[in-house]
Amino acid sequence: MSLKITPQIVLSLSLVGVGMAGVGAVAFADGWDPNSKASNVGSIANTRHNLTLQYNKDAGGAGIVMDFARNDYGEVCVYCHTPHGANKQINAPLWNRTINNVSNYTVYDTPTTIGLEGRLGVPGPNSLTCLSCHDGTIAIDSVLNMPGSGGYGNTEVGTSNLAFLDQWPDNGRPGTSGNHFTLGPELGNGDIGSACALCHSAPNSVIPDFRLFMLGTDLRNDHVIGITFPTTFGPGIDYNEPEISVPGKWAFFDSNGSGFAEKYEVRLYDSGSGPAVECASCHDPHGIPSNGAGTEFIPSFLRISNSTPNDNGIGGPSGLCLTCHAK
Repeated sequence: MSLKITPQIVLSLSLVGVGMAGVGAVAFADGWDPNSKASNVGSIANTRHNLTLQYNKDAGGAGIVMDFARNDYGEVCVYCHTPHGANKQINAPLWNRTINNVSNYTVYDTPTTIGLEGRLGVPGPNSLTCLSCHDGTIAIDSVLNMPGSGGYGNTEVGTSNLAFLDQWPDNGRPGTSGNHFTLGPELGNGDIGSACALCHSAPNSVIPDFRLFMLGTDLRNDHVIGITFPTTFGPGIDYNEPEISVPGKWAFFDSNGSGFAEKYEVRLYDSGSGPAVECASCHDPHGIPSNGAGTEFIPSFLRISNSTPNDNGIGGPSGLCLTCHAK
């Protein structure tokens, strides 16, 4: 999707109050940018996945600055979910976003000595939902059903229907026309000038850096997704066996022995070819408390921390990795 840069961008940068050059670099910390204004505590409303950015707008900050780049629907959940008129092309809970076809992605296709032969596949529904923002081709406000009455009609699957998005009736919340930005292309590729990455991809002391979250459509340099998990385990097998498997639904590592898939437990989704690794296997977009209720969410929306154990003793150094991999 091609979006032109307008003079509004100049205004937004002046509101931020910093230039893009001559500013100290920002270091990533466990996949999290320290300049995030989100508290990452309590609920998704306090995370970056709250695309209304209320936590900053009330202070006159980036929420207002970003109004030129996306419709502000004034609701947290609507950017992904809707109670009516959900996307019928994907098996995802009340999904409200447009998605790309799996053929849009370049996936890992090189079997190696770790036994991937015959198990490589394409992203399933529990990855396509995440990629509908993070592949950098679909506008972050590209929904099928807008809040309020009469806001339904974007039935296109794929890149956003800009004419529909331009019809946002405002309802007291800012909208934009022709500037429905994507998150950003994979770093170093694509048109960074027509995406959030225009500002969120340079070392900066004020603006959060989103580079780590710009996956692009070439997924070969990311953890493989859509790969069927092994079904045999034991000596010489480099994978751990999930404690519970429900054919046609999922398998999961029942770390606390409850018999239920807790939010902080890794799960494998079965879309018809057996349990497979997907984006949501390791990430929960709503956030997982790092050490019990009221604590900061594990960075990068991970289900299990790779550094510090949670209050159930789950996690620790490479804790997420070692859930699946027997090393």
